[in-house]
Amino acid sequence: MDFFEHQEKARKQTHLLVFYFFLAIVGIILAVYAVFTGLSLMGSEGSSSRDFDIWNPQLLLATSAGTSAAIFLASAYKTMQLNDGGKVIAQELGGRLLDVHSTDFHERRLLNLVEEMAIASGIPVPEVYIMDSEDSINAFAAGKTTSDAVIGVTRGCMKMLSRDELQGVIAHEFSHILNGDMRLNMRLIGLLFGILFLTLIGEVILRSTYYSGNRGRDRDSGGGALALFIVGISLILIGYIGTFFANLIKASISRQREFLADASAVQFTRNPDGIAGALKKIGALSQGSNISHPMARDASHLFFGSALKGFFATHPPLSERIKRLMPHWNGNFGQEPSRSIREQDTPISPNDSSKNEARVMLAGDKLEIQISQSEAAESMRSVHVEQVNLGQSILEQMPAHWGEAARNESGAQAVVFALLLSQNDELRSADLSRIRGQVDSTTYQTLTTLNRELNNLHSSVKLALIDLSIPSLRRLSPTEYDIFRQILDGLVASDQVVDLFEYTLQKVVARHLDTYFRVTNPPQIKYRDLKSLSPDVAILLSTLAALSHPKNPEDVERAFAHGAEHISQITGRDLHFQPPENCGLNSIRKAIERFEQSTPIIKRELLLACSNAVLTDGKISSHEAELIRAIADAMGCAIPPFVKTAPQL
Repeated sequence: MDFFEHQEKARKQTHLLVFYFFLAIVGIILAVYAVFTGLSLMGSEGSSSRDFDIWNPQLLLATSAGTSAAIFLASAYKTMQLNDGGKVIAQELGGRLLDVHSTDFHERRLLNLVEEMAIASGIPVPEVYIMDSEDSINAFAAGKTTSDAVIGVTRGCMKMLSRDELQGVIAHEFSHILNGDMRLNMRLIGLLFGILFLTLIGEVILRSTYYSGNRGRDRDSGGGALALFIVGISLILIGYIGTFFANLIKASISRQREFLADASAVQFTRNPDGIAGALKKIGALSQGSNISHPMARDASHLFFGSALKGFFATHPPLSERIKRLMPHWNGNFGQEPSRSIREQDTPISPNDSSKNEARVMLAGDKLEIQISQSEAAESMRSVHVEQVNLGQSILEQMPAHWGEAARNESGAQAVVFALLLSQNDELRSADLSRIRGQVDSTTYQTLTTLNRELNNLHSSVKLALIDLSIPSLRRLSPTEYDIFRQILDGLVASDQVVDLFEYTLQKVVARHLDTYFRVTNPPQIKYRDLKSLSPDVAILLSTLAALSHPKNPEDVERAFAHGAEHISQITGRDLHFQPPENCGLNSIRKAIERFEQSTPIIKRELLLACSNAVLTDGKISSHEAELIRAIADAMGCAIPPFVKTAPQL
């Protein structure tokens, strides 16, 4: 399961989506033209039918222009409406934002699972929405990017599934986020709304015809009312044609991706019984995974299970999905599940080596992981059970006041500031004095508490704290966010020394939050050839090699050569080590921005080269892992924590 490859496939499927969309428009235009041709024929009763020509270029042009305009304007309106990200879909589906401080057992368990999976995936924790009016078992992920992603679950899903089953469902939805399906699905909603919009126009015309007919019953307006009635009925029927095309498009894009997400969930959790158990409970439940909300028609392809019944189902049959997960399944869905499961969450076993390793990793930033290049590459490309265990361990071992700080607005600011404070006592004191005059007393008090505690953390914990803090920072007011950004920029620049981690952390936080506060669109793909980015690769690899081996120039050159070799094998071009004067902050910024506009596959090759550079000694330190993950997230492709991964099933 290579997320970079699947993101590339999802990106290319956008072209297929647009192709299907234009086919649907052509079909609808021809249907509208046929309706108006029929009306013209009805209006020419006095003329000879031989004089009537079915081919009417002027009418075809007029219907094409009018129909296309209606479809494109409706699609543009819906797409603009979705600019605020996944929360728009969640709210339209009747979702309730889950309070991160909830003490309800089921809500707390769900939040813990989402936080664990976010840390394991290396992305900010998505907001969680509960569909309280839905007793079925279903869930969805929505958003344009990882910055505005949300997870939604039905009340039945939250209450009727065991922890393992719910973890399987959440892992399935995270697969959609990481594979690039989520953004594709959001585009699909925007485009298909235009096709379905004609049905709404038809309904409006029918209602207006009915009311005008009642008012003008005594007037001689029967012919016009009949024509309007025919137009209204025709548009509704044409709308059903649009529905047919919409379901066809959804089915053609979504069905195979559901199989992929199921398989990814098993890889994440190493527990096929979890997600298979959730699917079996859907089969045993009377309402299954059906969603009653009217919006489900537009968003049916987002869900874990089939939200609607009908032709061109957006999901494969339950039995086929279960069989792929459990080949020896006997076809029995079992009894209808209990309406509420309450269980104690499984504690960490002292004999679980991967979770024991996670405990050690919390000790500090000097720890080095003995890891091979293949293990490092596999660790970056997908989420594995070792990373999920790490996410759970980090949350369970993290001091309570750290998590509490990250889950409120003032504390989240303090967490970010504490991670960026200078290690130099004099500079740190100056930074604290400057911050004190810009933030409230609660934020400053939390910062002084966290100041020393967050100094020597492992990279996985530092970045986990950032991922936990992002949702809280979204709750700042625009004015508070502007002040936060000013302080953030000031901390990065205060020591007047180029620090790659400080810069990338600044960019990571800003990227995830700017999309929320300033409604910026994700960067467009501009670079599709790694050769054109060779100079930028040289700058980043030279900087990374120098930061990884600051005391030995020979090790620096060896590390650079090891990383550059990977790129040269792909491009056929030799890379040359860049001296410090060529690797200033401005050069690094431009390099990262260009990679941010490159394809997922190009980003993957850069990150593989970076891991090769730091693994010349067969080890990756906390600081090295920190730098690579920060570079990745700054480019818009967050990667999971580096851990040793077990062989795939």
